[in-house]
Amino acid sequence: MAGRRFPLPAREKTARPTREPFITRMVERGAREARDADRGRRRGREGGFSTATALLLSLSLCSLLLSQPGCGRQAEPQTAETPDETLAYPASEYTDYWSHTELPEMTNEERIDLAKSNRARGERFVDEINGRARELSGKLEDYIRRWLRGEAPARLPEELLPECIDNPKTKDWTLVRPEEVSPEEQWLLIPSHDIDPDFRECYMLGTDPHVTYGKLIFVAPIGSRLLVEGDFPHARFFEFEILPPLDPRHPASGTMGETPEVPLVDVDIDPDPGNVNPFRVGADRKAANRHYHVSFDLQLGNAVTLNPEAMKVPAYRAPGNSRVGGPFGFAGAWGNNAFTPSLLWMRIYAPDKGSGVLGGVPLPRATLQLSTSERFWLRCDFSLAEERNNTRVPAGYEAPCEPLPALGPQHGWFKIFGLVQIRLENRHYLTTSSRDDLSPEALRERIRLLFTLLFNRGENADPPGNFEGSATTCKYNHYLTRMFQLGAGKVYVLTGKMPTFPMTRNGEPHMSGGEVRYWSISQYGLGEGDRYETAVNYNSLMDDEIVLNEDDEYVIVYSRAEDRPANATPENGVTWCDWGTRSRQTLTIRWMSVMPDWYLPGYTPDESNLPWAETAWSGTRYEESLVGLNQPGAMGPYHPVIHYLSVEEFEALGDRELRPQDIPTWR
Repeated sequence: MAGRRFPLPAREKTARPTREPFITRMVERGAREARDADRGRRRGREGGFSTATALLLSLSLCSLLLSQPGCGRQAEPQTAETPDETLAYPASEYTDYWSHTELPEMTNEERIDLAKSNRARGERFVDEINGRARELSGKLEDYIRRWLRGEAPARLPEELLPECIDNPKTKDWTLVRPEEVSPEEQWLLIPSHDIDPDFRECYMLGTDPHVTYGKLIFVAPIGSRLLVEGDFPHARFFEFEILPPLDPRHPASGTMGETPEVPLVDVDIDPDPGNVNPFRVGADRKAANRHYHVSFDLQLGNAVTLNPEAMKVPAYRAPGNSRVGGPFGFAGAWGNNAFTPSLLWMRIYAPDKGSGVLGGVPLPRATLQLSTSERFWLRCDFSLAEERNNTRVPAGYEAPCEPLPALGPQHGWFKIFGLVQIRLENRHYLTTSSRDDLSPEALRERIRLLFTLLFNRGENADPPGNFEGSATTCKYNHYLTRMFQLGAGKVYVLTGKMPTFPMTRNGEPHMSGGEVRYWSISQYGLGEGDRYETAVNYNSLMDDEIVLNEDDEYVIVYSRAEDRPANATPENGVTWCDWGTRSRQTLTIRWMSVMPDWYLPGYTPDESNLPWAETAWSGTRYEESLVGLNQPGAMGPYHPVIHYLSVEEFEALGDRELRPQDIPTWR
């Protein structure tokens, strides 16, 4: 890893933040769409898809949504006066600019029409896509074999790979012998990092700053294998997740909203003979011999059928060092039925202090192997994708603003079942909460229809489309999220009970069990001028950074630096976190379970305790009392309760140890 540089682009010159309140624009615009959606529902389901097109535009125009982790392109501010017919943004404005993929530009009408056509054609559509995949695979394999025999140049000809694989972000695909390529040339990295205390260089791709993310971008023939070997890192958690087997019924190109990846978690990986897996309970975390080999068969088919144990929710556990993934991706109607590169994620959570972003070990080495055992690597130039993935931008300034009534004392948390879906749910929750004449059911139904149509995702989709985890999310995490606005001279206080977790970052000698493997709460927004829909990360706290009392309870105070209460100190049992320079933010909680050794039965916010139909805002049986109210529900004492006070009110609580019951209820 020595000498590896992570790109730091010059900060962009950005427009001044719009003066019109963001959420006012969101609510007024959502109300127009709700009226249209209600009219569309009365006209019948087919007629409703014209309204669904308008709703789908909100997926593209994510700068109108409170950010969640994800990818997209910056856009100009929207005004409440924009007519419904134009919506200010041409549909082609949406691209996955910041991600590693490059999908075709399409209008949203074209996406809807193509999705309906795909569905109407049924098995003929599936056979056509699988036929195209086999044709691409055959041509690629034939070229690789000719290169191995010395009959073809190493550089693949431009016409061999589709343009959504061979493009400026992933270009110049070249065959090399495995020993001729270094791991540093194989992995795109987004490193764990410190938060900028001045909020001027904020990572903008929705990451958790305590985590190092690796992306292995590749393409291979069907029936080949991806082989990976390396050393277990010194860290809290480690996993691989591969793009699922290519399945036309479940599109997956490595972007938001799509089919979940197939995971391989640290504890399931058997170490090489004579080596130690340091992530198993009681294992020697400091063991010098910590090598492993894993493999991924690259196939067509259903991810659950081909990974019957590893894709069994909510555990995602299966013995053995092998999983089945995809040789390349398929974007479905969202990306004009294009093929994309395949992708293997590597996540390293909370590297030990002083061990660097990779947890004190080298990057893993990857090799591709044909069905007849010949080995090779297909190297591409992903420097543009890596630069954009690591872009840092200023948070900018937003004037203090009191929370809207919908974000007031009664509102709890939303559970995330998809990163694009939660954006729409946030937006339309605000809309329906502010309008007595609108029913949320019309909008909920549109969300369900859209995600089923475009991505085969939803509570009633066939597996894995009905799984809690979606593309780009860690399958062992359960995500809760909420929107906030912070007024002048005010503080937010979060209280609750922390599940027990293993201590690891100070070089503890042995791995211990717990009720979670990892827990964090991170702040996200749209950055300076509301320009970035990618969830700019402002700040974050992880479990071992939070002060806990003898009952594992916490009191977390959020405020601007100048408004920090004098008694918000660790000595008083309080964790203080800088809210930064923007009033409007989203807090997102990551609750990580690795069953059974890091699990809390009955309270964990996973899909067995909090099912999609009852916990997603757009679910058919949404029950607000589970987590949607600002009071303990299904999570009991582990539900984070939100309080809102003035600085003076918090300081009046005294210079003493403060416990959750000491904090006044928000009324």
